[in-house]
Amino acid sequence: MTALGGSVNRPNILFVFSDQHRAQSLGCYGNRDVLSPVFDGFAAQSRRYTTCVSTSPVCVPARGTILTGLHAWQHRAITNDLPVDPSVRSIAHALGDAGYSTGYVGKWHLGGVPRDRAIPAGERLGFQEWKAAECTHAYAESWYHDEEEVRHDIDGFESETHTDLALDFIARHQAARESTGDPWALVLSWGPPHDPYDVVPQRFRDLYAGKDLSLRENVPDDVALIPAGRGTIDRDEVGRRLADYYAQISYLDEQFGRLLGEIDRLGATDDTIVVYTSDHGDMLGSQGKLMKQLPYDESILVPLIVRWPGRIEPGIESQPIGLIDLAPTLCSLAGVADPVGRDDAQLIYNMVPCHQAIDRGETRGWYGIRTARYTYAVWDDGEPFCFFDNHADPLQLSNLFAHPTEGSEREAARLKARLEAMLDAAGWSVRKWDEVIVDEGYLKAWNESQRWFGRAELG
Repeated sequence: MTALGGSVNRPNILFVFSDQHRAQSLGCYGNRDVLSPVFDGFAAQSRRYTTCVSTSPVCVPARGTILTGLHAWQHRAITNDLPVDPSVRSIAHALGDAGYSTGYVGKWHLGGVPRDRAIPAGERLGFQEWKAAECTHAYAESWYHDEEEVRHDIDGFESETHTDLALDFIARHQAARESTGDPWALVLSWGPPHDPYDVVPQRFRDLYAGKDLSLRENVPDDVALIPAGRGTIDRDEVGRRLADYYAQISYLDEQFGRLLGEIDRLGATDDTIVVYTSDHGDMLGSQGKLMKQLPYDESILVPLIVRWPGRIEPGIESQPIGLIDLAPTLCSLAGVADPVGRDDAQLIYNMVPCHQAIDRGETRGWYGIRTARYTYAVWDDGEPFCFFDNHADPLQLSNLFAHPTEGSEREAARLKARLEAMLDAAGWSVRKWDEVIVDEGYLKAWNESQRWFGRAELG
């Protein structure tokens, strides 16, 4: 993110991220079916990144990375429902130390199990105000805990209440800024468009009723259900799920409009960095797969749209940026950290297969890199399995390991060396997931999580 010149007071920060919103499902990213006028209008005023990469495309490690700017093995939330290390520094620590009032609203999913536990103050990564639930996808029957660990049941659909809570935070702290000059920073984490897709107000489902939606061309005739062995769904059923997924996005679009309207009403637009992104994507039938935890673009590419009027130049940027870059970059823009550089490649990985990956029959983790042109990944035992030229093959239909082209073997060797060097620089290497669980001290937490979900324990 390149800021324009000039000196200003430290900006407010509104960081909004949703759950499982792939980049391919917004109008401003070229999708003509999804109705997202607020996001699209916001993008026209903003810097929009075409290749924002979810470093680890599953909820928990991605969220830990978003908030800390660390890799999963550094913040220790390496797979779903393993807790983040509460001693690591986050964006909230850095901003709070610099005089920001900080808050967190919405889904947390960094506190391990059980998923309905209240998160004590010492585990909130430095956030001062707190209106969060560890994890729930019951969007019409949701809840949150406050700063005192008191549970509040939500009447209605949760993203609207989360937005109400965010609006209250913004109004109170913007009023305080008028007298004290102290900026505020709020992270708002929405649950949708994560499945169940059909849990959304009916008026948004009605927007897509009877519409013939375009499926991505890499969706085959039959898509395997999860768990494996349950059979398949056809393209018509994928289309029905896609309609509800889009309905959730349109619902969030309306909520995002409420946030932007309040910032405008308060006269805070020029003083506020507004970010929209997501933790990971959703296959939704592409490559015959459902859900995430895969190196394909539908799983790893998420929207990233950033606005700071007069300071961040609007436009489109194609150089890869990772979720791991966001916290340090925002701290730099806020003047509380040194400027950061960006690599032209992003590490991607699913260190530990869990939940839907296991249910798909995937028993290995994987590591890879995404450059502007290539996707390359190996299983956690080192066996190569994924290699795409995304310029020549944007739908990733021709795996170059199976269908080599002139020079592809040489390029694969270069990418392999690049992957190993990037991992080494980050203090890690390709390692089998079960060995990581045992050798790095995760076994107790892993087995607690497995018991909570009624799944097989390790060792």
